[in-house]
Amino acid sequence: MLLLLFLAAAVFILWRFWFFFRNPPRVIPTGNSMVSPADGYVVYVRRVKAGEEAPVAIKKGCRITLSELTASGELAHASGFIVGIFMTPFSVHYNRIPLSGEVTSVYGNKPAGNQTMARMIFNLILGKKVPETGCTYLLTNERKTTVIHTGRGSYSITQIADVWVSQIVNNLSTGDKVTRGEPFGMIRFGSQTDIFIPDETGYFPVCTPGEYVYAGESIIASY
Repeated sequence: MLLLLFLAAAVFILWRFWFFFRNPPRVIPTGNSMVSPADGYVVYVRRVKAGEEAPVAIKKGCRITLSELTASGELAHASGFIVGIFMTPFSVHYNRIPLSGEVTSVYGNKPAGNQTMARMIFNLILGKKVPETGCTYLLTNERKTTVIHTGRGSYSITQIADVWVSQIVNNLSTGDKVTRGEPFGMIRFGSQTDIFIPDETGYFPVCTPGEYVYAGESIIASY
C-alpha cells in the first residue's frame, strides 16, 4: 500500500512540476495563415455579428456577448468569428501568437473565485453537439484579453482560467511587436483560450469543432 501511494505521489509530482510545464519546440508553418494560440480541442467556431450577442450558448435562453467573452470593449462591435480552444490537463499550456503584429491593449479581470471547467470535459467525453452548454465559467472566470493589430486589422486572444489556476501568465504589454508562433504566456491546469477574428482582417476559420490543434503549428484560419 505504501509503495502504491509513493508511486501515485511520484506520478503526480512529475505531472505537476515537469510534464505540465513542458514547452516543446514547434515547427511554424510558412505563409501568412493564422496559427492556433493554444493546444487543445476546438469546442466552437461561431459567427459573431456586429452589435449582437455572440452565438455561444451557455444554457437555453442565455447567450454571451462578445464583450463578456473577451472582457474587452475594443472589438465588441465588430463582426467576425469566435473560436474556442479547450486545453485539457494533458495539453501543452503555453500560448503562442497566431499572427504577427503589434499589441494595442491587454485587458484583464480578477473575480473573487473561479468555477471549475470540468463540465466542458464531460461534454467533450459525451460528444455533446453544443459542448459549451452549462459551462458558466465562460461568464464568470478570470480572463485576460490581448488585442493585436496587424497590417489587415486587429484580432484578440482571450486566456480563460480554471478554478485551479493560480494566475494567467501573459508577458505582453502595449506596444510590443510580436511574431507569429512565438510563445507569449501560459495558463496552468485545464483552461481555455478563445480567439476573435474580425472580418476586417480578411481571415476565415478553417478549423472545425472536435479537432485537436497545436499552438504555433496548426492552421486555424486562412487569408
